[in-house]
Amino acid sequence: MKKAAFLGRHILSVLSSLWFLSNLLIWLTALILLSPFKLMPNKGFQTHCIDPLAARIYRAAVLINSFWMKRVVGIRLEISGALSHHTNPIILCNHQSWFDIPLIQEIITARGPIVRFLVKRELIWVPIIGWICLVLNFPRLRRSGSEGDRAQDYKAITRAVQSSATSPGALLIFAEGTRFTQSKQVDQASPFPNLLRPKVGGFRILLDHAPPDQPVLDVSIAYVSGDSYFWHCLHGGAPLIKLKVDTYRAGDITDVEPWLAARWSEKSRWLTSQVRPAP
Repeated sequence: MKKAAFLGRHILSVLSSLWFLSNLLIWLTALILLSPFKLMPNKGFQTHCIDPLAARIYRAAVLINSFWMKRVVGIRLEISGALSHHTNPIILCNHQSWFDIPLIQEIITARGPIVRFLVKRELIWVPIIGWICLVLNFPRLRRSGSEGDRAQDYKAITRAVQSSATSPGALLIFAEGTRFTQSKQVDQASPFPNLLRPKVGGFRILLDHAPPDQPVLDVSIAYVSGDSYFWHCLHGGAPLIKLKVDTYRAGDITDVEPWLAARWSEKSRWLTSQVRPAP
């Protein structure tokens, strides 16, 4: 009986993987067909025709993935806190799994703007994911720490904020810079049991160029079972996932480093209260 259940779980993970990949490939093809039009000099045509069509394609892909995640895999989401209806929010989030991405897309894009990510430059070499980053012009960061790369990252983030003024979309930043693991937490000597130390740089640049009334959504994701492994999530290894949303105004965040440290302390306390060890 246990062997059959074990096999059934992994078969569902395989089917979920095929579903997600097929969905991405279908809609990625449509986006690629649109991409030559983004080279046209007529910016009005892009703004009023191409960009809204690309957003509809993006949103359709999200809805299909969310249907599978909730109706077939059986994942239940509990969301606390109000979601802003602003077309260009900044989203700050902890990062534990690749599964964080469809969760953020479900709570943001299903109800409003598409989500653009600040991604590591290396991701463009990952099949499908990298192509999507290129076609949708996700800001790609080097994050090497060198002076030249920091300048390039500054320009990339600045362009992303400026373009969001004319092209609606949420900007998502994982302030930890990478996915959480226990080994990384130990290497960093992070004071947070469920989080890595947040990096201030990218978030500070976003705030430097954001209008004062632009909302900042601080999203905390808790895989209640403690099992955030992507493969396990694909077969419902985390049947209940809680998301907590706290909303702020960009103009009210005047001293970024202590503000971010305070938010991470609060996020850590909430995660500790929600997560139980995986069986």
